[in-house]
Amino acid sequence: MWLARLLTFLVWALSSWESDGYVWPSRYDFLEDFLAVQSGATIFGFSSIVASCGNGQNNVGRQNSAEWIRAAFHDVATHDKGAGTGGLDASLMYELDRDENLGKAFNRTFADMSSFMNPRASAADLLALSVVTAAAGCGGQKIPFRAGRIDAIMAGPPGVPKPEQSLESHRTTFHRAGFNDSDMIALVACCHTLGRVHGDENQHVTGGEMSDTNVVSFDNTPAAFDTAVVRGYLQNDGVNPLVFNHNDTLNSDKRIFGVDGNITMQAMVDSATFQTTCASVFERMINTVPDSVTLSDPLELVDIKPYIDTLGLSNDGTAIIFKGRIRVRTTNRDPEGFSVAVDISQHYGQRTLIQTSRDRFQGGLSTGFFGESFAWFRFDTQLDPATGISGFNVQLTDFSTGQVEAFDNSGTGGFPVTDGLIYAADRSCLDISPRADGNMTLNVVAMVREDLLLAGGDVYLELTHRVHQQNIMLPRLQTESTPMVMGSAHIRGFVEFTRTIPLAANGWNTVFDIVLVTGDGELRSDFHSSGALTSASCS
Repeated sequence: MWLARLLTFLVWALSSWESDGYVWPSRYDFLEDFLAVQSGATIFGFSSIVASCGNGQNNVGRQNSAEWIRAAFHDVATHDKGAGTGGLDASLMYELDRDENLGKAFNRTFADMSSFMNPRASAADLLALSVVTAAAGCGGQKIPFRAGRIDAIMAGPPGVPKPEQSLESHRTTFHRAGFNDSDMIALVACCHTLGRVHGDENQHVTGGEMSDTNVVSFDNTPAAFDTAVVRGYLQNDGVNPLVFNHNDTLNSDKRIFGVDGNITMQAMVDSATFQTTCASVFERMINTVPDSVTLSDPLELVDIKPYIDTLGLSNDGTAIIFKGRIRVRTTNRDPEGFSVAVDISQHYGQRTLIQTSRDRFQGGLSTGFFGESFAWFRFDTQLDPATGISGFNVQLTDFSTGQVEAFDNSGTGGFPVTDGLIYAADRSCLDISPRADGNMTLNVVAMVREDLLLAGGDVYLELTHRVHQQNIMLPRLQTESTPMVMGSAHIRGFVEFTRTIPLAANGWNTVFDIVLVTGDGELRSDFHSSGALTSASCS
């Protein structure tokens, strides 16, 4: 019965980001990490690409933050609100041969996203998150982020605005996408507060030579999310090549900015108004999705978040090894003022309380945008398989008062963990030496409690293949479900299951899940990395 209850809980917990409180595990945990943590003791790498607003990864004239925002805009621009099609769906990856999407910037943006893309982070969600991240990293206001976008599998219709087009053409494009004239002005101004026009791709706009060193900024502060692009237009002393171009046909920003008699631009010259307007219009832009897509509630940063690094069985089967970390949000809390303990629930009513140790590398703190901070606490213990583990709570003890604050996963009874299905990382491996067909070999091992198999059961490996797409920087994700085979090892009540499967050499770093199907339902051990197995021997 305990298994049936746990299975029901796990399915519910993974279903959504609960509006009345975060429940772990969540399908959006991977994205929340990027939203929360940007630097410090533990980082996840996504925002590092725009850690400096002007960063271009040593590419002359490149500015990652500006490219990220404009990639999202170009993806959204062909949305048809009336038809409910298009929007932020990453169809741009299939549309880069069009003259409306000239240059290397969009492929570079997709290359930035590629290693982070997986079943829990679509390319479209990453594009949306890139707008949130780039704006925040450059001094912009907080933009709420919702998840759940679905990637397109083919190109959408053309229609991204181009400088030489008429004002009416631009208005038609924005209105079709659901944006009125004031929205259009704000979107263009907010997108053009960062970055430059590149002469090697748009020489007709920049003038001068066709060279990657020939770049013209939209304003005098191209690496700051500020009002300079607005002031330059209103004061008639700016540098925007789409306002002050000698060829008036190309002055599309000037035509757009003035469409309402400068009412919107006059309002946006105020810094506070500029920031709130940009945050609002960017939020609407990234939430512009096909009618078939339902986005989550806005993701909130998590106060107490566990990370299970190891849930394994010792070689002789005498111990369950349980290691991990607890991330504690310390934005309004003294990181030195409390201790953290993990209160482990076991079978037959048993409990074990273990103390964590505070990470001290780089002060043991990670930081995020808008003054957020997080402290990390590690735990490492061994448990008797006879009583095992079914979950845990987290306890924070205040040093000054002795008060103990318990966290039970938003009132659900605890953070669920199962010892019924264990991924045996120490017995698994990825052989990176190519086979005759050019593929690598992935060998995955799992341990299943014998009592769960008494009435029959099957174990499956669900592997996400990263399928290469010709001339496209992003892979297509394809999940393959294959049965695992019972192995020869029977260790103190646990049965070994194995599966060996080929893995494309250009898609070797991917993720996989292990699923146990019984009469009571499913048990899952999810989101394991094949890339973490490259140091393991397959001999």
